Amino acid sequence: MKQILICACLLITTLSTKAQELPNFRLNLTGGYSYFTATDPNDAGSEMFINNDTFKKYNRDLQWGLNAEGNVHYLLKNGLGFGAKYRYMKTDVSETDLLFDAGDAHYGVVNVSEENKIMFIAPSLMYALWLEPTRKFLGSGALSVGYAYLESSGTVDNESAMFSGSNGGFQIDLGVDYFLTRNISVGLSTGYFYAKIKEVNINLSENKTKLPENVQPNLSSLKLNLSLSSNF
Repeated sequence: MKQILICACLLITTLSTKAQELPNFRLNLTGGYSYFTATDPNDAGSEMFINNDTFKKYNRDLQWGLNAEGNVHYLLKNGLGFGAKYRYMKTDVSETDLLFDAGDAHYGVVNVSEENKIMFIAPSLMYALWLEPTRKFLGSGALSVGYAYLESSGTVDNESAMFSGSNGGFQIDLGVDYFLTRNISVGLSTGYFYAKIKEVNINLSENKTKLPENVQPNLSSLKLNLSLSSNF
């Protein structure tokens, strides 16, 4: 009986120690590439542009963009963390001549460019755990639900235009960190972001314009980032 009590006490102490060894405070900076899953303007049903090599390159350039984000969390002993996230994404394409269907077997050429900036700020719920006994590798997952903002600008045959809009959005993250020291870790993270803009302000107008569902900007994207974290 005495041995059982000793083993139980040792087990409780070990589990308690492992829980306490999770960092209490975590500041994470990360950056990398985003892949936007819905950028093709022909997906709206208009089939306006001719799907040639130039158009495919234009669409590819819009699909890939850079992103940077900052996360701050306070971790409880059970691995749950509460905090906040800020993320910035950008995708653009330089001036390109695209061929379009003008009707009656006629075709035209239009010169277009585009730049999209996306900001996301949200409270965040996180869970973290050690992946192996030496506590060098930390796994984490997070869900953030908050405010997404889009600012889009571009030119069509040297005529400029812009619009902006906002809506709710969410992001799911998964990551793995390797601890270089007790407080500093580097890692790799992936995630999925979703938001859809339903109303926009055109050319800085104060009035909102509701967009038809088939042309509402879908900001869905996947990410692959490198990260640097400070853990205390």
